[in-house]
Amino acid sequence: MDKVETHLDNGILFRPLTGTILAVAAGLSFFFLCMILPLVGPAGSRVEHAGQNKAAFILALLLTFALSATSTWSKLGCRKNHEGAMPWFSLGLSAVCILTFIVLLMGGFAI
Repeated sequence: MDKVETHLDNGILFRPLTGTILAVAAGLSFFFLCMILPLVGPAGSRVEHAGQNKAAFILALLLTFALSATSTWSKLGCRKNHEGAMPWFSLGLSAVCILTFIVLLMGGFAI
């Protein structure tokens, strides 16, 4: 068991700075996601390339979710090793990404 904890201490993913960098990248990615939201809105869903718009939005959404989930994992590992704070921002952003994906699948943005 000590080897696992030592490995987590030495890993680059479980350093406080890594989790912070990932959280900032996830926030910037979410900002970009909000900027491209019109691609799947009423105007973007009624054009001949609506499928490509939706694919681009899903790709950006998956990138945002991957960054926020990795940030959450990193911060939780750092919290376990160094008694850090709970990663509320990263957890909330992951939840927002999941809800956005559900709304997108249900056609809620296209109205």
